[in-house]
Amino acid sequence: MANNHGLRTTGRPTGNFGRNKIQAKRETLDLTKEILNRDNLRIPHRDEAFTRLEIAYHKTTDPKLRAFLAEQLAKRRATLQPTVVTPMQRMPAPHWDRIKAVR
Repeated sequence: MANNHGLRTTGRPTGNFGRNKIQAKRETLDLTKEILNRDNLRIPHRDEAFTRLEIAYHKTTDPKLRAFLAEQLAKRRATLQPTVVTPMQRMPAPHWDRIKAVR
């Protein structure tokens, strides 16, 4: 047995780190020409998207989804709050203050 420390470094790299490739079932995808048309594409504004996230957060009962939505909404709230910058203050240095007084 080769000493590869648990890493698969030989064979065909798939990016799945040792697992087999998994293909999506194309029958389940709903990619019709109407859906993929650029004229029908509508991307909501950022504020509207986060409003929808808040609505989804209040409606869902799935704990994993609620945790994810809460994390995303917390990040959004952090970007909306203005950054408070305090002016830089000098730390007291009595030793150097005495030296400056002597010089």
